[in-house]
Amino acid sequence: MTWLVTGGAGYIGAHVVRALQADGQDVVVLDDLSTGTRARVADGATFVEGSLLDPAALATALDGVSGIVHIAGKKQVGESVARPLHYYRENVAGLVGLLEACQERGIDRFVFSSSAATYGMHDVDVVTEDTPKDPLSPYGESKLVGEWSLAG
Repeated sequence: MTWLVTGGAGYIGAHVVRALQADGQDVVVLDDLSTGTRARVADGATFVEGSLLDPAALATALDGVSGIVHIAGKKQVGESVARPLHYYRENVAGLVGLLEACQERGIDRFVFSSSAATYGMHDVDVVTEDTPKDPLSPYGESKLVGEWSLAG
C-alpha cells in the first residue's frame, strides 16, 4: 500500500513517514517546505514539493496512492488571528481540494491531524471528545471545519 503524507517534511510528518516505512508501507510526501525541511524526508520516500492548493503537485503526489495521512497546514494561533483568510485558504480550501481529489480517485483511507484548539478554553479538568467545540482562533476554527468536512 502507498500512503501520501501531507506535511511529511515537518517534524511530526517525518516521524509518521518513518513509522509507515517501518511497517513496510510505501510513502509519498507532499510538502511546500514553508515550515518543513527537505532533509527530514526519509530515504526511500517519494518527495513532491508543492502545496495542496497546486492541482498539478497534488495530482502528482496522489498518483498510485491508496491512503492519506493529512498533517499539512498552517498552525500558529497568533498568526491565524493576524491573517485569518490565509489560514482558511491553506487549511480549509487545501483540505477540500484534497478531499475532492481523493473522491475522484476512490481513495477512502484518510487520517486527519486535527487540534485541541478546536475545543477552546473550558473550565474542566479533562477535555474529552464530548467536550463542546468552541475554538478561539481562526486556526482552531479551520481545524474544526476540517473535522466537519470529513464527517459530512
